[in-house]
Amino acid sequence: MTVKLKGESQIWKLRRVAEGLASKIASRKGVTGIVFIGGLARGFADKFSDLDIIVFLGRRDEQLRTRIYRLGLDEERRCGIDIDLEIHFLEDFRRWRWNEADKWEFSRAKIAFDPEGEIKKLFREKLRLPKDFWIKRIAVCAEYLKWYSCPPTENVGTIAEAWIERGDLVAAHYCLNYAIDLLLRLTFALNKEYLPAPKWRMFHSYSLRWLPENYKKLIREAMKSKDFSVRDLSRRLKAIREMWRETVPKIEEETGLTLDLISKYYVEKILRQTWIPSRH
Repeated sequence: MTVKLKGESQIWKLRRVAEGLASKIASRKGVTGIVFIGGLARGFADKFSDLDIIVFLGRRDEQLRTRIYRLGLDEERRCGIDIDLEIHFLEDFRRWRWNEADKWEFSRAKIAFDPEGEIKKLFREKLRLPKDFWIKRIAVCAEYLKWYSCPPTENVGTIAEAWIERGDLVAAHYCLNYAIDLLLRLTFALNKEYLPAPKWRMFHSYSLRWLPENYKKLIREAMKSKDFSVRDLSRRLKAIREMWRETVPKIEEETGLTLDLISKYYVEKILRQTWIPSRH
């Protein structure tokens, strides 16, 4: 399912400017690669968008970097579009530790100039994951969801519900907000997708290959807060638990582990402690 953004797209205009600027930059000796990220790579740009362009230099040359920055500033003044131009020395960039949002962004980047294939090779290396990366993420999210909002059995309390007894319903509702973010993280992991930055996380979740049934309806219900009452908490909790029930079979399908075995995996592989089965 592909979900489109509303509003007037100006991608054709931004791409024309970006490609023209990239052509000028690529003609400079010492430029190893040029990459488009952001709206240029996603294929949508509006009045809130700027041009996100990354340039890689094969050698440490501060003068060349300054000249390229000036090209960007000249183009920005000429066309009236904000240009976010990053210029990296390739060897420095190789040592740059990517966070999750970086991995999501660069996994969708559009390589505009890469004559030797160095940028494609570098991205492939930096996006390579440990074999157990996704199962570890799934296990962590699943365990935290059980603690915060979705217990394995009905007679087990949750952190969110504990705040009712403690007399702080705002804290109880906040715990449900955290549970929603855990569900998002878990859903991206079940699709083997990196987690976007928060500003894109909800929107891009709609287009994931697998989603719980009635996902958009349930996520809206879970996020909606009418007041900070116990009744409203129960309504939100019901929506979260319905999504969780839809998600559990997918967890087993992707990992080959039941929820009990996920807990065992979490304790032994992540906490590195001895597993003691629950009495519940």
